[in-house]
Amino acid sequence: MRRIVIADAGPLIALASIGKLELLLQLFGTVTVTTQIAQELLEGGPFPDIAVLQAALTQPWLPTVDLQSVLHNDWLDECKGLMNLYQIDLGEASAMVLAQHIQAKEDISALLIMDDFRGRNAVQHAGMALIGTTGLLLLAKKARVLNSVKPPLTALRKNSYFLSDRLIEAALRQAGELA
Repeated sequence: MRRIVIADAGPLIALASIGKLELLLQLFGTVTVTTQIAQELLEGGPFPDIAVLQAALTQPWLPTVDLQSVLHNDWLDECKGLMNLYQIDLGEASAMVLAQHIQAKEDISALLIMDDFRGRNAVQHAGMALIGTTGLLLLAKKARVLNSVKPPLTALRKNSYFLSDRLIEAALRQAGELA
């Protein structure tokens, strides 16, 4: 079965902030974003790595999908329904709607990359596959794309990306890096 990987803005921003955006290419080949997520990245405010994200969004491995052109006209209503139900933003809702439609109409599974707590809960409640930034780092170590998860986790925290002590400890334990 083929798989589509759809990323939300948060993990892209996090990975760009530590110079590890290429992990997505190395792990998945292609990672899709919706137009709403791309707009969130490009218009979300002045963060230090905007140029990195702007450049990445022009690369063929990070295509942007316009829901209006690939789905029926009710896509926005579906997004608004998810936003109201789960208190998530339009980017997260658009990723879920795209994933649901692709899985329903084609022989393709979807993996969503998302860190936001409410977004993760919504994806899990919908029964879709999910991975976050910490999980990506663990996957990269398992695939031998990264030697260690500790430096990128430390860098994320240094860059004010919220990671709880418990999450970092669990990740280091799972990676075999906890002394």
